[in-house]
Amino acid sequence: MRTLLRFVFSAIGLLAAASLVPGIHRGTFLELLAVAVLLGALHATLGTLLKFLAFVPVALSLGCFSLVINGLVFWLAGLLSESLGLGFRVQGFWAGFFGALLSSFVAWLLEMTLLGRRRGPGPPPPVKILN
Repeated sequence: MRTLLRFVFSAIGLLAAASLVPGIHRGTFLELLAVAVLLGALHATLGTLLKFLAFVPVALSLGCFSLVINGLVFWLAGLLSESLGLGFRVQGFWAGFFGALLSSFVAWLLEMTLLGRRRGPGPPPPVKILN
């Protein structure tokens, strides 16, 4: 359920990016949900590979080059979704760069606000007893 909600939050982030960033055009919310799944798959595969290959620039820029890679992956998702017939388009690298920043921030903010931080495996936190 949490994963499905994260895709919905990502689609809402894409909607915000399309509303605020010039050069990003959207279709229906269902199409944005499909783009969110496509974007997640691209980040998991191509994004990870590019960050591995660009380890030196990422390390020298203290991680800031990852923003460039995220922008490129976002732009590629726009190109792929356009070729698949979805209504989502990204016109140029800078639209992809700022769209990736805005959509990921909105999705993160929604996740932290509505779902909270997920605890990993392990013992529960200690209970404090007030005197």
